[in-house]
Amino acid sequence: MVKQGFAASHILFLEKGVVKLNVENRGKVTTFKIVNEGNFIGIMCSFVNKKLDFSAVAVTEASVFLMGREVMEKFIRENGAFALYTVKLMSELTNGVVHNLINLSHKNVNGAVATILIDLAEVFRSPGYELPFNRSQFADALGYSKESVINTLREFDRDGILEISGKNVYVKDMDKLSSIARNG
Repeated sequence: MVKQGFAASHILFLEKGVVKLNVENRGKVTTFKIVNEGNFIGIMCSFVNKKLDFSAVAVTEASVFLMGREVMEKFIRENGAFALYTVKLMSELTNGVVHNLINLSHKNVNGAVATILIDLAEVFRSPGYELPFNRSQFADALGYSKESVINTLREFDRDGILEISGKNVYVKDMDKLSSIARNG
């Protein structure tokens, strides 16, 4: 949809679908956010740089509404209520990113994997979904080894918490998964 390093001339609003936001650094791609319909894509970065700090990749069929950055800036300048809404939205997003980073950094691998699986079920609005990244990218996003993430997914499958086949995940026991996320 958009590529890291391209000109940030538009604000993107996801009308339909699911998109993952990636950052590439030293040849490694890290997914830092999954966005579903009805949300802005990368609005936190949209007014800071002239180039995008991230790439947005469609995970499902998706459509995006593009608004010129100048148009958005004009709305913000001329409409106090819209400006306040935009500031609150950016604050919520920033707060969410900070809390997620802190939350995940204080969890063991089981808790971190469980947290991401629950977040994905919420984004996809379904207990069954396709992982939007491979195992290496999953591990990189969490800061754990690929082997640890694979072993955790196998353990969850073996314990009947979820069914996993390739990239397809089905959460069978959300209560157990939530308990692991909370306590892990």
